[in-house]
Amino acid sequence: MKILVLGPAGAGKTTAVHAVSEIAPVRTDAGDTTAALDFGRLGEGERRRYLFGAPGQARFWFRWPDLVRGADAALVVVDPRRIADAYPVLDAVEGLRLPFVVGVNCFDGLLTRPLHDVRWALTVRDGIPVHPFDARDPASVREVLDLVEAAVVRGSETRQPSPL
Repeated sequence: MKILVLGPAGAGKTTAVHAVSEIAPVRTDAGDTTAALDFGRLGEGERRRYLFGAPGQARFWFRWPDLVRGADAALVVVDPRRIADAYPVLDAVEGLRLPFVVGVNCFDGLLTRPLHDVRWALTVRDGIPVHPFDARDPASVREVLDLVEAAVVRGSETRQPSPL
């Protein structure tokens, strides 16, 4: 399964990919920010997940179309201290028509805003999971990735077959 890890700069995308990757993760930097992608792999066999962390700064978004190709779902990483930074990312993700989960990164292990406030501020529709996680904690990242995988399964169950 190909999972995009998206979000604004500094939200925790690189940290999350690196926390769970079972291979040496690939990171492409320009100074202190991701310029092309972060790549990691998690799991074996049919449960293998390929994680593609996209650049968060708008100046690198021209790379997104290549990363999106063949994606099954997305994890949108949000910093609850900077909600407005996530608006353009969420707009883009909704346009992709991929199943996605919003992962609210708990910096220093603290959720600084209630989840219902985060959902409301982001105007995330019902049915889209908004879940707290710690991007530094492999178990926490795996938990939110399990929700992403469940969103893919739910999406495939509700899709109508295309007429031929």
